[in-house]
Amino acid sequence: MFDDLHSDGLNDGRKRENGQPERPLADREVPLTPPSATIADAVHAWLDGEAPESSVRRGEWSREVEFWKRIDEDLAARRRLKTPAHLQAQIMNALPTHAPHIITPWWRREMVVTAATAIAAAAALVTLAAVATAMLMTAQR
Repeated sequence: MFDDLHSDGLNDGRKRENGQPERPLADREVPLTPPSATIADAVHAWLDGEAPESSVRRGEWSREVEFWKRIDEDLAARRRLKTPAHLQAQIMNALPTHAPHIITPWWRREMVVTAATAIAAAAALVTLAAVATAMLMTAQR
């Protein structure tokens, strides 16, 4: 079984060493692009405007041409859509009318100290004092 890292079919990936059997695809798993579903060069040329549509409307490519034409029609319809005027008015009315207030600086805010925080702060101060004392004692020798 191969790694899923390169599951696009372009690379073999790394061989798995754990010996797990390859599992079948679940009902809802759909491969993104099977190797046989590539778009032909002629269809690419038509999409780029380099070839006429009649040259691509052959039996094997006609489904792809129809698909891209439907996509183009749907996108053209979406481009013509306009945002309703009442929606723009609702958005503008939801914006605040005044500038926001400055946030209170940290030194003016209320500070809440829990018992656990007080014990941790006291332990840190005791440790700091012990380290400072030890450094002074070794510096005097």
